[in-house]
Amino acid sequence: MARPRKYDGVVYRRTGTQTWWMRYWDGAGTRHEESTRTSDWKEAQKRLRERLQARDDNVLEIVRSGEHTTFREWATVFLDHHSKPPLRSAKTHESHQRAVKHLSRAIGSRTLTEISPGVIEGYLRARLLARFRERRARASSNRAFSNPRRCIRSSGCCDGC
Repeated sequence: MARPRKYDGVVYRRTGTQTWWMRYWDGAGTRHEESTRTSDWKEAQKRLRERLQARDDNVLEIVRSGEHTTFREWATVFLDHHSKPPLRSAKTHESHQRAVKHLSRAIGSRTLTEISPGVIEGYLRARLLARFRERRARASSNRAFSNPRRCIRSSGCCDGC
C-alpha cells in the first residue's frame, strides 16, 4: 500500500527562476505541475488553493481548459452546438450571433479565465458611450434638415417667408 501524502499540494521555486511553481494531485491521483505565473509567494499560495478547491468541487478540468480556450473559440462551439434551430428558434440563433459578433470584437482574443467583471463593465460602458455619441450625431444632423422653412429663413435668402 502506498504511503499517504502529507500535503495536497506544494508551492516551490525552480532553480534559476523567479516564478513560483505549484504541484498538486487531481482526484484521480495524477500529479500536475504548472507555473503560477507570479513571483509573489502569497499569490502563488492563493492560486494553489484555487486549484485544490476546483479539484474538490470536481471542476478542475473545466478550469484548466478555460485557461487555454479563448472567448472566440468558446462562442463558435456555443453557436454550433447549443444555439442552432433544432434546439433554439431561428430568431434566437440570430440574436446570439449578433451578440457574439459584438462581444468578439471587444474580448474575442482573451481566454475565458481573463474575462472578469471589470472587463465586462468596460465593454458595457464603451457600448453605451458609442450609442450615445451616435444618437447625438444623428440628432444634430437631423435637426439641421428637419424644418426646411427654418433653414431658408435663417439664411435670409427668402424675404417673403
